[in-house]
Amino acid sequence: MSGTDVLAVAAREVREFAKIGLREDSPRRRLRLLERSPLLRSLQPVQAAGQDSRAQFEYLVQAIIDAIDEIGRTVSMISAVPYNSLASEGNREAQALRALFGLTDRTRITTWRVRQEAAAICLNVSWDHFRHDIQEPLLRSLAECILHAVLSAGPWSSGLISPTSGLSAIATQRDIEDSVIEYIREMRPQSAAMLELSTSTEGPILRALRDVGAHIRLLVANPDRFFSDWQGPRIRRSLHDLVRTDFHDYDALSLRLYGAPPSLRGRRIGEIITVGWFTHRDNKRLDLFDPANDEVWGHDNAVVVGGTAESSGATLSLWFEREFERLWSHRSTRDQTESAQILDLAD
Repeated sequence: MSGTDVLAVAAREVREFAKIGLREDSPRRRLRLLERSPLLRSLQPVQAAGQDSRAQFEYLVQAIIDAIDEIGRTVSMISAVPYNSLASEGNREAQALRALFGLTDRTRITTWRVRQEAAAICLNVSWDHFRHDIQEPLLRSLAECILHAVLSAGPWSSGLISPTSGLSAIATQRDIEDSVIEYIREMRPQSAAMLELSTSTEGPILRALRDVGAHIRLLVANPDRFFSDWQGPRIRRSLHDLVRTDFHDYDALSLRLYGAPPSLRGRRIGEIITVGWFTHRDNKRLDLFDPANDEVWGHDNAVVVGGTAESSGATLSLWFEREFERLWSHRSTRDQTESAQILDLAD
């Protein structure tokens, strides 16, 4: 498929999300929408969500919202839209897209027709002119922005990570997953400290550590604290499934649930250190004063990786270990027995 064909397909799939106003009223409707969007669903930012269709939907929605915000920071790609001195052309396009996708107070829960009319007002054109001449180029520019964001964050590969590796900045945790697993299999580390939000996408690394008999201390966010109606259940479900299946008879796993607001993420695996961050994003589908609009994200945040035999890596590792120990023993962190009870894992 040529680049032009890919863009056309992506634009058609984006249009399906626009028509529903980024809402999913039921699991069946969500799954149907994802099935009708195979290209967008296959993109790396969505695949990072794992197999959970609710998470895939939320990750894809976030990619759309991020692209709309990016368009708001760029110049117009649609020369047919008349100039309005009160706002830049990029901002007007972003305003129109926010209205079209139901991301404004006036359009949050409205019909497709009402959202089209609101988008037309943002661009100072008639509804008829918007839907016939402006809407498709606008959605195409949005699809192009989404694809560009994926392609510009290309994968990282440098072979086997070693204890003497210098520090490197990597686009995402997923970009170094294969290298970390290869290191585990080759070097067979006997200990690991992992600070995560969830284990929904960390299974391959955890299973590799299990296979070499490593003692794992795993800190994961308490699903009862701070999370939206989809993030909390996802954390709980992935942890429950992981411990019940892959680690049911593995005594070298120590699991605790932390209650402090997520901020740092990282892994000290043998003589390798990786550190990243969790950031808070606005779920613009929700009202400004809805407490659930503040969501914690980390899958597409940058990661710093290095070996502890190198001075910079050693400094990073000492800092991470200090913060890990503080959180491990934090008074809001549940011990292993309490954590098992929260996750319904207690025998």
